[in-house]
Amino acid sequence: MRPVCIIVRDGWGYNENPEGNSVLSANTPNIDSYKEKYPWCLLDASGVPVGLPDGYQGSSEVGHLNMGAGRIVIQELKRIDDGLATGEFFKAEKWRLLTENWRRHRSRLHLLGLLQDEGVHAHQEHLFKIMRRARQEFPEGALVIHPFLDGRDTPPRSTLEYMAKLRQVMAQVGGSTIGTIMGRYYAMDRSKNWRLTDTAYNCLVLAEGRKASSAEAAVRESYENDKTPDDVPMFDEYIPPYVIGDYAGIKDGDSVLHTNYRQDRAIQLSMAFLDPKYPGKITVRPQVVYVGLTRYYDEFENYIMGPMSGSGAMDNLLGEVISDAGLRQLRIAETQKFRHVTSFFNGKATTPYKNEDQVEVKGRFDPATFASHPEMDAFNVTDELLRRLADNAYQFIVVNYANGDMVGHTGDPLAARKAIEVVDECVGRVVQRLLELDAYVLITADHGNSEQMVDYQTGMVKTSHTLFPVECILVGPDAPRMTLRPCGKLADLAPTVLSLLGLSAPDEMSADNLICIEKEYTRFAAAMAAKGAGQPAGAKSAKREFAGAVR
Repeated sequence: MRPVCIIVRDGWGYNENPEGNSVLSANTPNIDSYKEKYPWCLLDASGVPVGLPDGYQGSSEVGHLNMGAGRIVIQELKRIDDGLATGEFFKAEKWRLLTENWRRHRSRLHLLGLLQDEGVHAHQEHLFKIMRRARQEFPEGALVIHPFLDGRDTPPRSTLEYMAKLRQVMAQVGGSTIGTIMGRYYAMDRSKNWRLTDTAYNCLVLAEGRKASSAEAAVRESYENDKTPDDVPMFDEYIPPYVIGDYAGIKDGDSVLHTNYRQDRAIQLSMAFLDPKYPGKITVRPQVVYVGLTRYYDEFENYIMGPMSGSGAMDNLLGEVISDAGLRQLRIAETQKFRHVTSFFNGKATTPYKNEDQVEVKGRFDPATFASHPEMDAFNVTDELLRRLADNAYQFIVVNYANGDMVGHTGDPLAARKAIEVVDECVGRVVQRLLELDAYVLITADHGNSEQMVDYQTGMVKTSHTLFPVECILVGPDAPRMTLRPCGKLADLAPTVLSLLGLSAPDEMSADNLICIEKEYTRFAAAMAAKGAGQPAGAKSAKREFAGAVR
């Protein structure tokens, strides 16, 4: 059995427009040579083909979920949209717990989360609908909003536009104020920089931070006077925590709802509120009811929307099938993407499968400085992967290179170009070793980013993900003789991997094998005729029969 490796070049999309395109401007001799020699195709990585509403950008969470599932995974954005529309969301036990505590204590309901409409970690429409429903349930209750500012999945200085919409809804529902604001850099850290989480928590709970008369005044002040940690003019992601007006903090008896649904960047702040083993340094923990939209980590019980894997909807994932076959597998990435190649790839499970090794290469750099360090820890990831490939112990490997995405988010096209070149160099080293092991390699990405660093309509810098497809290149000793379907989706990777491993895809994997069967089908039909078996009735049924054998 030949090993199979998926190399995820995070944030490396396919875009033929050279304007603001750090992928096309980069020197990528390895990827260029693979595309000349081996079959490749394009995969949809956004919108409906990955379980999102039409026109929504993909993300690393969404991409890895689909890759590992082998089926289109209906994302939490869509599930929450539907639950809010039907009212099922407000029938949840934890919603009742949250609002009953609010009414009983005649306290305040704090709504904290990312304010944006791109739908990557949260969506402002969820917040607005929750505000309206909360007002219906407790007409005289106090609502306190704590917007986390984006500027990463949205234009870098777009907060005032989102704030204007929030103000409209606040005026409609009444009895609501903005308590604090802060950039997501503080409130949504996932790199275990507990100092940032402490700062966010202390602003929310103790009202510690800069003071401003209004959220808008705070944003303008920071735009005018501050710089990011990378010493460029301030944008939304890095705006420091501000206390607005006479806000005095979160008190005993209050209710708190975190309105982010994506897990990875909600974990640390939620731990600060709830976990007695929280690693940071906080001195006060008020007695509150704290609820999240989804289950942020295993020990977190107060969530409204249950896991996507309920009712068996996510059984027989790629990693599970490989484990059940008795094969060894490796997942490796640096800290920024470690959760993606492990938990998200495994359907958000946090326990590895049997014979699955998970390797986190500790990130050395503050995310705020990635433009100055576009190499990130790609070389260390490569060195560790090559070390672990030395004894050829794994039949399936997933490795993620974070550079194209994380550096793309900085909005610095030159840094992003360097990031792409570093990834190309590292991929070349890994592929060389895998070819020595007679392995197959699927080189792809989870979503786009660095291939469009400018907004084509406004001409402004673009730091968010894109709607472009991603490449999938099949490298291997006999791969030049194979043909890939011209287009597909991220979920198609799972049945393709199983096909290359000689394993059957389970019925739950509704995605398609990317390896085109036309040439093989011709030989299949000829062999059947030679055996006197005759051809199945009709070409379509023959292809279905052979496709079933391949899958």
